[in-house]
Amino acid sequence: MKKMNSSAIDLFKYKMAIVGMVNILVLSAVLGIQGAGYLGISLALLTFLISFHSCWLSALAARYVRGRNTRNQHKSSRKFLKGVLIYVFSTGAAFCALFILASEGLGSFLIRDIHINICMMVIAVILLVHGICEAVSGYLQGMGFYMPVKIFLLVKQAAVFAGSIAGMKLLEEYGGKVARLKHNEAVTSVYGAFGSLLGMLAGNMAGLILLLVFCLLLYGELRSMRSKDNARYQESSFHGFRVMLGIGLMQGIKYALLFSPFLINYILYIRLCKTDGDSTLWIKTGGFLFGEAVPVMAVLILGFVLINHKNYRQLAGYWKNEAYSQFREKVYAMLLGVFLLALPVCAAVSVLSEPILKCLTKDAAKEGSSILLYAAAGAVLLILEQTAVKLMELWNETLYLYLITIVSFALQTVFAVTAFKAFDLGVSGIMFGGMLQAILFVIFFFVKFSRRLKLSGMQLQKLVMALILAMGGALIMLVIYLAVGKKLSAGIAVAVSVVPGLLLYLAVVTILRIVSDKDAACMPGGELFLWLNRILHR
Repeated sequence: MKKMNSSAIDLFKYKMAIVGMVNILVLSAVLGIQGAGYLGISLALLTFLISFHSCWLSALAARYVRGRNTRNQHKSSRKFLKGVLIYVFSTGAAFCALFILASEGLGSFLIRDIHINICMMVIAVILLVHGICEAVSGYLQGMGFYMPVKIFLLVKQAAVFAGSIAGMKLLEEYGGKVARLKHNEAVTSVYGAFGSLLGMLAGNMAGLILLLVFCLLLYGELRSMRSKDNARYQESSFHGFRVMLGIGLMQGIKYALLFSPFLINYILYIRLCKTDGDSTLWIKTGGFLFGEAVPVMAVLILGFVLINHKNYRQLAGYWKNEAYSQFREKVYAMLLGVFLLALPVCAAVSVLSEPILKCLTKDAAKEGSSILLYAAAGAVLLILEQTAVKLMELWNETLYLYLITIVSFALQTVFAVTAFKAFDLGVSGIMFGGMLQAILFVIFFFVKFSRRLKLSGMQLQKLVMALILAMGGALIMLVIYLAVGKKLSAGIAVAVSVVPGLLLYLAVVTILRIVSDKDAACMPGGELFLWLNRILHR
């Protein structure tokens, strides 16, 4: 069976994550903004739980299993898998029991809406199934079987996509009948979201079954590898369980704090600003936030991570081989890529948030446009934050990483509470708090490690020029939209505004020689600027 490598699997995971975000956008468009609220809030809570419970699990399991295989400790690898599964089943079952038994109380406590309780039951089971899949796929990667994992990821995402749409259609129709009996339109929306989540659960179950089938097909080869085990010492299953509870949960805390600001701020917004009344209003806010804006923001971030993936691997190689000058050049090129590629795209989404939202949903509103505007702006900050996290992990600056993660999260939470209670910022406080965490994280990073990066004055000047040009390009797009686009349909307005603005922006960047051929060769997406340099500087 064809073998790949862990980097290719990580890259494929990012691609499948983008497909997952598109799936959420499709579901939100069909469900309507209230149904998107129930679905989006549920998925935001699921993302928080997964980030804490198992998003790190497959990588950690693969690393430990791979290490034991290099020493021919194949039996220890299998026992490590058993320990991981014990962790997954015990903690996953605890979450399931909590969310199933206390779902109504949790829904009322978190977002003052009891209708979401049936969605919470489903996400608890999805969490357990996802954890099992991560454990088994991590074991297969550690044993060197990458192609089965790639096929599993593809089939699972396809099944989730199809299952969520089918489940939504079936349950939404039934929910409409229940809503007419109860004279409560919210029931239709929540049943549609419930059906989507059931379809996602079915897709995850299909992926798990396929993964287990692969394990059966590979049983003979795995058994043959274990028969060659010549190690004198074998680790117990308890060791794997202990690793997951120790190192793993520390990773979970880090990811949970990085991923949770928008969810935490949304809950604070409801608890502090919406003390009573019909929950429809803040559920729709959740729809704009988690059903539309956050998936768009995630697509922007994941898209940049995809084109930057090779650079992270090269950075690791340079640092390991003590090629510090090449390391610094690569970091600068990556930062230049953020300002020259990610920033103008995110800025374009921000200034054109109104027509873009109209393309995504029929329930476009001023509130939704402002949320999408802030989310697109926040995407740039989160890209910088993610780059800083990668660098600190590479440098083994674990203590400082956890310290600034906790401090920036605490400060943004204090700001969010103040924004709702004292400043009365409302929905804007949700977005500003999440953006503040990323800003503080990046500031703390550069305060500590600016000397290690040693950016020159010329490099800083180019970064500032790139920032100004990106803002100028976005302004041009906005002017075109205000002059011409408002008279056109949403999709045509976006195209008419973006295409000339983007072309003019790229032409100015190339004419001013912001990106040299050397920089372009190092930066993500630099092939575009190499091509433009050849055309405009012949």
